[in-house]
Amino acid sequence: MQLRRQAMANRLTMTWLGLALLFSAGLAGRSLTAGDDPAVARMKRDITFLASPECEGRGPGTKGIDKAADYIVEQFKQAGLKPGGINGTFLQPFTVSGGAELVQPGQLVLHGPQGMQIELKADSDFQVMGLSDSGIVNGPLVFAGYGITRKPAPGKDDKKGKDKKDTDISYDDFQGIDLKGKIAVILRHTPRWTSKDAGFPKRDEHAGLEKKQALAEINNAAAVLFVNDSTEAAAGDNLMPFSYLVNASPGKIPAFQIRRSVLDRITQSSLGKPLADIESAIDRDLKPMSAALPGWKASMQVQVLRKTIPVKNVIAVAEGFGPLAKETVVVGAHYDHLGYGGRGSRAGNAGKKEIHHGADDNASGTTSVLELARRIAQMRDRAGRRIVFITFSAEEMGLLGSRHYCNKEPLFPLKDTVAMVNLDMVGRMSEDPKTKKSKLIVEGLGTSKGFESLIDKLNAAAGLQISKKKGGTGPSDHDSFYRKDIPVFFFWTGMHKDYHKPSDTAEKINVPGMKRVADMAEKVILTLATAPDRPQYVKVASDFTTSPGGKIPRLGITPNYEEEKVGVLVGGVADKGPAAKAGIKAGDLIVEIAGKSVSNLNTYMVILGQQARGQPVAVGVMRDGKKLTLKVIPQ
Repeated sequence: MQLRRQAMANRLTMTWLGLALLFSAGLAGRSLTAGDDPAVARMKRDITFLASPECEGRGPGTKGIDKAADYIVEQFKQAGLKPGGINGTFLQPFTVSGGAELVQPGQLVLHGPQGMQIELKADSDFQVMGLSDSGIVNGPLVFAGYGITRKPAPGKDDKKGKDKKDTDISYDDFQGIDLKGKIAVILRHTPRWTSKDAGFPKRDEHAGLEKKQALAEINNAAAVLFVNDSTEAAAGDNLMPFSYLVNASPGKIPAFQIRRSVLDRITQSSLGKPLADIESAIDRDLKPMSAALPGWKASMQVQVLRKTIPVKNVIAVAEGFGPLAKETVVVGAHYDHLGYGGRGSRAGNAGKKEIHHGADDNASGTTSVLELARRIAQMRDRAGRRIVFITFSAEEMGLLGSRHYCNKEPLFPLKDTVAMVNLDMVGRMSEDPKTKKSKLIVEGLGTSKGFESLIDKLNAAAGLQISKKKGGTGPSDHDSFYRKDIPVFFFWTGMHKDYHKPSDTAEKINVPGMKRVADMAEKVILTLATAPDRPQYVKVASDFTTSPGGKIPRLGITPNYEEEKVGVLVGGVADKGPAAKAGIKAGDLIVEIAGKSVSNLNTYMVILGQQARGQPVAVGVMRDGKKLTLKVIPQ
């Protein structure tokens, strides 16, 4: 049996290599860098439009992403491809969670000493936060400082192994206060927010409003009232509009923002100190001053309607002919990006709406798919497997477009899908200063026997410097197919300083280099489409590492962002990772860590950040309607 398996493997490898040499010889004469190449002109036109202001950063929910989808459909039509979507169209529509609206303005009434009652005005005295949940809450007020919990980071003195002087601090605004059923009043930012010399350690990690709200939830608060710190007050004590965090992961409790003048009146009455003095004392000593606010309660009421956003994958088909025609090769790229910023943006200008053009990420991959579609559509009566071209939406929201296709609506049977080729961020090809060769990263080479040898043979003519990676998982759409036991290729040209910033614009794209990636991808696709034997899937062990310098411990799971549930739905589990060793499976719903309820991904991350690497922790999961408690050792 072992000899027979080896013989079959050798035959498959020779088949792949023979076809590789055939396609390499047939395509080697193409110009790869000529500025007047028609392919370069076509690709420049495509990426210029897709990354233009007209497409508004191709954010789900914008008119711009619909214009981009219409453009892709038109290019598929002009190429002569068949519709691959539903009902004879090029589209596969679905919906994703996103956005919210206030059903009615929130209500906030303060109840003070001696029967005092103050009804605050919406949009003037207070504002409902975009991450708020609906609810009616009546409860006492508790000042919870900056809403931060952090532990000091242990350190060692270089080679001597002695403890270094720990410049980190232990700081916990929630220690010693009871928030159960009460309303937490929390300052924005961190202590010493504007201090350059002795600032609060890792302040950006603790300043996020989502994290502050998650900590309040974990500590059993019924609601949150955010207040500007002194740095924001100096700029006018402005209230954040509801729209500011409307696309953030919502909390599970109501969240409002009130004016500093309102809280100042409360602290003067209940603590005998103005808010500025309390804040100054925290900033000076870096010690929390959290306390109940005696005599003060609040009544809050808000109704928030969480909305869904209609999105769509765009799909076209080049049919094959002959005995392999019922099998499929998928060629994909995501065409969505971040729109005007928000979650995922690295612009560092929170609250400012600015188009994130996404030229490299991923107008470049979409442009390459369009170019490949045009070339392959011209091959009339092409023998071999059908080739399905898919541009996915909502990738930036968690691979939602490809997960929808693979998990819910595979329009071409996955059992007959022999491979998937993904192009994501292929527009920044650069030259290695030592070898003078252009660099390309190719992943998935271990997901089927012969894939690595195929790339080596095809590259003999291309002359690229290829960085080869075996794994099939990763933060792009090939991951969705690999998890369905489908071999994958993933092409990209690497990270850069413009990633997820407005500065990722079309003029920075290396269009001739992008064409070189498309040339290589074309050879791979045609080989996959015509090889007599389909590539056999190989499961590659996940490259799980402990990442000791990371901010939080890891369980080794990938959340499933496609379905909104109370808890965190496990989409995938890393081989040999802590979750896998403990018996956590894809499809489990994590509802508890260390005895604390997990309501969403925000609370999951916060609770996990409080755990110690290497120390067992109880993780509660729901599986088939039953709760299981598993011991996991975070790494």
